[in-house]
Amino acid sequence: MNKIVSTLAIGGAAYLLRNKESRSKVINQLKSIASPENIEKIKNQFRSLTNQTLKENSDQPKLLESSSGPTAIPDYVTTARANTGTP
Repeated sequence: MNKIVSTLAIGGAAYLLRNKESRSKVINQLKSIASPENIEKIKNQFRSLTNQTLKENSDQPKLLESSSGPTAIPDYVTTARANTGTP
């Protein structure tokens, strides 16, 4: 499957390199897709998805981290004890 896609991509690129009219048409279409309005819409959608994901993740219990310096890693034993109330 990857070979077919690669072959088609190479063929399309070669066609665009040889045919100025088609190349101009594709460039104009890409410019219209990448208009400032569309870019702003995409940014807003990305922000809303990110905010939604952050809200969903904030509802999950957090792991306690060991205090072994700036590169602290999750301490699963301490977290398990804290969740069960075991000292």
